[in-house]
Amino acid sequence: MAPIFVVGMPRSGTTLLAALLSAHSQLAIGPETAYFDLVWKPLERGQSLGVWSEVERTLVSWFEKPSVALMKLPTAELLEEWHAAWTDGKLSHNLILSRVMEINAVRQGKTRWGEKTPGHFLFVPAIKHEYPDAHIVYIIRDPRDIHLSLTKVSWNTGNAFNHAVQWREYQAICQRYRARYGPSLIVIRYEDLVSDPGPVLAGLTEQLGLQFEEDMLTRYREQPLFDLRDEPWKQRVATTIDATNAGKWRTQLNPDLLGIFNRLCGSSLRQLGYDVPPGAKFSAAQALRQLDVHALIWWARMVWRITRGRDPWLGSSG
Repeated sequence: MAPIFVVGMPRSGTTLLAALLSAHSQLAIGPETAYFDLVWKPLERGQSLGVWSEVERTLVSWFEKPSVALMKLPTAELLEEWHAAWTDGKLSHNLILSRVMEINAVRQGKTRWGEKTPGHFLFVPAIKHEYPDAHIVYIIRDPRDIHLSLTKVSWNTGNAFNHAVQWREYQAICQRYRARYGPSLIVIRYEDLVSDPGPVLAGLTEQLGLQFEEDMLTRYREQPLFDLRDEPWKQRVATTIDATNAGKWRTQLNPDLLGIFNRLCGSSLRQLGYDVPPGAKFSAAQALRQLDVHALIWWARMVWRITRGRDPWLGSSG
């Protein structure tokens, strides 16, 4: 009954994967909670889990997040329950998040829960601390297609250079996670999932201790993971799985940007079985125009902490 956390870069297929898994008769994966970013991080940084007023304020704000509100939680009753646990010295992040996700699962008549927030990839040390038996499912997608997809959403603030650096560092961090957490970290490729979803999903469910169910491949379109009014960019999840979503970079990415991805991500792309066609020259001038020094420093610090077994947000070991 170990919980399952689906993570990955934005626009890498986490919503599709979560919908497919949540279509299982025993497993419910709720809407994105961003719990470790919005609740765990501020409370742990301020060492405020021991101050009920801070806990309550943080949770009330978290309840207002649209995707959390989508679950229609009994917020007053939960706050009363958690306050009682706090008074008894038993309140924990495990207790809070588990209670919310269990409510979501029980309402769907399911016995096991999962959570999907792409950015939780950077909180895996915290997740594994709170849930030592948790399965982390990390989905990888070609960074060139991720970049093209990100350019089509209103909330994107990055550019090709940022996206290439982020993808490259995600792979470096993933290698550290795999060494540290072993088979509890499961990695799949988006391209494999959309090109042949049945076998990929069957293999994944087996690793998660579940029996593959064929109708997961049709029921996934009915999963209540998001509200299209708030997240219209996810509308394709409600349609047929489309293998043509992979490889669009071949015709849509200009040579200068392709050169940036070749230079920054080429080694990892080859290791993961992605094609790196020759001929796209790296343009230093183009890269300099997109260079974000602050992003480079941020990622260097993040990787440095993780490679040394330290929590990237708190700097603590464990």
